[in-house]
Amino acid sequence: MKKVILCALLALCTALCGCGQSQLPPSALRQQTPAEEEKISAVPDESASSYLTETLYFRYEETGMLRQEERVISMLPNESREKALVRALLEGPREAGGTALFPDKTEVLSTQLQDGVLFVTFNEALYDRYGDESGAPSDAEALLRRKLAMAALCATLTESGECRSVQVLVRAESNVGASMRLKNSYYLLDDERAAEPLTREETYLPTPDASARMLLEAWKTRSWSALYDFVMASDTRLDAASARFAAVPALLESTVSSGTVSLDGQSAVVCVSMTLRALDGPEESVENWPLHLTRENGVWKAEADAVYALMQSESE
Repeated sequence: MKKVILCALLALCTALCGCGQSQLPPSALRQQTPAEEEKISAVPDESASSYLTETLYFRYEETGMLRQEERVISMLPNESREKALVRALLEGPREAGGTALFPDKTEVLSTQLQDGVLFVTFNEALYDRYGDESGAPSDAEALLRRKLAMAALCATLTESGECRSVQVLVRAESNVGASMRLKNSYYLLDDERAAEPLTREETYLPTPDASARMLLEAWKTRSWSALYDFVMASDTRLDAASARFAAVPALLESTVSSGTVSLDGQSAVVCVSMTLRALDGPEESVENWPLHLTRENGVWKAEADAVYALMQSESE
């Protein structure tokens, strides 16, 4: 009797094991060879990227002002929006009139938002000299381009209002134990203390009044090529070599209002108050002269006729 029961149990177990194996596909019963395994690449799959339309800031020509550039940027898998923005800044401008901001080998390593402060970590190349700088940079232009780089970084990252300030960190492989916070020496100072977090600096941003002030400064110093940077490119009536400028009154002082921008955001009017002096003539004051500006390639510019009218306003 015991043998019969034992045989029955053995037959039942065999049947159950056979059913379990028959439900599995043949491929699951053998180990895959290396050639059959899915290959994993260290290079991000850009086909899985998402795309965002963002506003970036770059230096405008050789001026002390930034310009806006609207661009569709790719955000790689597992990449934050902020890191994608910084990566796009490091790639440099794509539109005419923009100037690259950072040394060639600069890389963004990470970004992290905490309590309204965005921490951005770069590699040590951020401290490098620019490719066209020879020796130890110390002049005003070298300082300006570093200030503009940080101003553009902060303006780009605070544009959406998601963070109020930016703390730059630098991973210095040559001095691992040191603080990662950006040093004041980045600004060519003899100071190794940590720099303050970046906040948005309106001084460098492309506002209507900023463009008007730079145009007026070029007039005051009679730097006609610099003035032409703020005249609409499609308007060729203003020739930097024209003899007409020889008779332009001297601009002694000027102030510019903040102005108003049109509903579509493409034009603006600022009011200019000036003290002028014609050649061998007395000083004259002009109050609240309206100067019309148009947005062109991310910068506010005036038409040549408006510039000429402004220069001749003392005789009106």
